Amino acid sequence: MNELRELLRETWSNRRRLLPVVIGLCFGTLGLSVLLAFGDGFDTAMNGALQRSGETMVRWFGGVTSRPFRGQPAGRGMALLPDDVALLRQVPGVLAASLETGINARVVSDDGTRSANPYIAAVGHEWLAIRRRTVEPGGRFLSPLDEVERRRVAVIGAELAQQLFRREDVVGRTLRVFDQPFTIVGVLGIETALMQSNGNDSGKLFVPFATAAPLRGLRNPQIVMARIDDAGRARERETQQRALLAGRLQCDPADRAALRVSNHALTARDIRGIVTGTRVFLLVIGVLGLLVAAVGVANMTVVLVEERVPEIGLRMAFGATPAQIRWRQLAETLAMVGIGGGSGLLLAALLLWGVNQVPLDPVAKGYLGDPLLSVTTSLVIAGLLGLCGGIAGWHPASRAAAVQPVEALRHD
Repeated sequence: MNELRELLRETWSNRRRLLPVVIGLCFGTLGLSVLLAFGDGFDTAMNGALQRSGETMVRWFGGVTSRPFRGQPAGRGMALLPDDVALLRQVPGVLAASLETGINARVVSDDGTRSANPYIAAVGHEWLAIRRRTVEPGGRFLSPLDEVERRRVAVIGAELAQQLFRREDVVGRTLRVFDQPFTIVGVLGIETALMQSNGNDSGKLFVPFATAAPLRGLRNPQIVMARIDDAGRARERETQQRALLAGRLQCDPADRAALRVSNHALTARDIRGIVTGTRVFLLVIGVLGLLVAAVGVANMTVVLVEERVPEIGLRMAFGATPAQIRWRQLAETLAMVGIGGGSGLLLAALLLWGVNQVPLDPVAKGYLGDPLLSVTTSLVIAGLLGLCGGIAGWHPASRAAAVQPVEALRHD
């Protein structure tokens, strides 16, 4: 306790000289904490958005052959069929399969006062499981029985429901689609998602393909999609599906123009790579700022050691060992780092709390996430501060421990 009181007393007596160093450490820690917090929030938000985008989905589109195959000429149109859904379910690693055809048509509310012209997605019942979206409580998505019985039911996006009904309790109400009454069985919530097509899903209307087909004369789906079991084997799963579809269409599996594909698993991997690179960049920038502050601590510690050479010599003359001198100097350095770093962490927590109180658009919030200073991040920063303090203080402390008492007492 005597050593601690003496250490605090000396630190306080040198407060004017130490203040710039402590402020530098404070702002270095503040910058590192804020950058890491924003990186964590961004990473969490992107992972959630990718999961809600069907990150393990492979989407197939019909194309036109670009090369002859088994005596058939190039330039043949490749049309997908509803039966291709069952075909994809036979592929190893396929967990779910569905089809989708987009239609723009007029939709009228049940009281006839409001109308819209949304994107109507005629899909299969496994579409929701593939896209990894959620239906709001109190409703459901399309079921296999809806398809078998060709029921006139629909799932409405939350934004479209607000536009047509101006209220939330729309489950059970009807609307006219294709001049026919459809009953709303669920509401697709507003969620941030990446890799969407034809606009945001919350502004669409979803109906069974089997119901829409006879009403609109649909024969071929625009898209056939599958959810795979392992994103790490996305390329292999894509090749297996392509081989099976190409066999049915009688085209060359290597002809990528005949069967166009959008492999969300590969795209998600690239996006995650970009997010990881961004986090590493932010970490490097923050650590560099902290190292600059640590250089200031090292310089100040060297100056203090040079000024205390006679004092150090006197301590050693009275029996202090080099190890005691070394750890005494290290403790002073760590005390400076602790004060500056602790103040920086406290300011960062207050700043991030204030940022999270700012009202932002839900879509923007969904992409940026909540930049919070987590316990893990705080522990990492504390470890970096301790490392910087050790590096900055070790050389001056070693110099202090190497002082010869006789020479020190002669020091001017």
